[in-house]
Parts: sequence; structure tokens; C-alpha cells
Amino acid sequence: MHHHDDSRPLPDPVLSGRRRDTGLYRAATIVSEVLAPAVLVSLFLVILAFRFAGWPAGLPTALVAVGFTTALPLAGVLALVRRGSITDHHVSDRRQRAPILGATLVSIALGLGLLLAIDAPWELISGVLCTVGGVVAVLLVNLAWKLSAHSAVAVFVVVGSMGFAGGWIAVLLVVPLIIGWSRVTLGAHTAGQVLAGYVVGAVIGGAFVLAISD
Repeated sequence: MHHHDDSRPLPDPVLSGRRRDTGLYRAATIVSEVLAPAVLVSLFLVILAFRFAGWPAGLPTALVAVGFTTALPLAGVLALVRRGSITDHHVSDRRQRAPILGATLVSIALGLGLLLAIDAPWELISGVLCTVGGVVAVLLVNLAWKLSAHSAVAVFVVVGSMGFAGGWIAVLLVVPLIIGWSRVTLGAHTAGQVLAGYVVGAVIGGAFVLAISD
């Protein structure tokens, strides 16, 4: 599934040749894959489903939320990568992002309709709505620039989790820092693009916390 990465075009000539074989480069690649936006959003939605709907009631809501918010869009992206329509599954080419993010929004809208129909908890619906907000924000910024979606999602998930799990979750902010390092190391983003991602993620995470507080 991930064998396309080695051929990914990298903007920074420093990263070609020797650098690519270093342990740090490999570690950064692993971090970018394991903590990719789709993975973190899926994890967040599953936690919300079980935290607020319980077991086993949370199972159908978790499946619908993850299915339409991350699994279907990711499956579509992987299919396009295999067809050669897009560069790689992180959609590194900015011009290819708008139609993909648009299709993702359609999928999420269908999922939201289903979640409302099966009476999913408000917290889970808020999580999906904030994901939509994030997709739109990243889409708008990426029309002109290339904000780090990896960084934005990581901060959103940590800040959002503080809203129901407590302030101790703030220690997990080390995760977005590691992700930011990985994106810069891979030459996928500049430090500025990573920092901008952190800001967007913090704003959307804050909106989620407000949405679920009484």
C-alpha cells in the first residue's frame, strides 16, 4: 500500500542521495505514515463514539463516522494513486488536492446524515463537523500555499481530547511536534507551513471543546 513513497518527488535537493538512506529519514517516513491525518482522525472519532455512546452502542456510530470521514476518502485516494491519476497518497501535489478534498466533503456529508439518522451522540457529530471545518480551512489555504495537514490534524486531536479527557492530555502535544519534525525532515513542508498547521489545528480543536461544553 505504501510502496509509492520512495519515488515521491522532493523539493529539497539536500534530501536526495545520501540523506534518504539515513535512519532519521526512515524514522520520519514511519512517523508520517503511522500518524497520518486519516489515522489520527479515525482514532479520535472511535474514541468519541465509545466515550459518549458506550459499548456496544458506540460500534455502529464509530463505523459510520470512520467509514465516511476517513476510510472511503482514503480508499478513493489509494485507487487514484494506483491508476496514476495522482502522485501519492498524501497528495503532495497541491493542485490535486481541491477535487479530492471536495469529494471527501461529499462523503462526510453523507456520513453526517447517517449519524443523525442513527441518533449518534452530539460529541461525535461535533467531531465530524470540526473535521469538515479542518478540511475546508486546509482547502482554502492550499489554494495559495501548502499548509501541513499532518500538523493541523495532530494539534486538533490533542486539543479536542483535552475537552473531555482533561488537561493532562496536553502532554500529548509532543506528538504534533514529532509529526512536524517528520514533515520538515522529509522535505514535505517548511517549518512555517508546519507552524501554520499547528495554529489551524488549535483553532479547530478549541472550537470542538466549545461545541461539546455545556
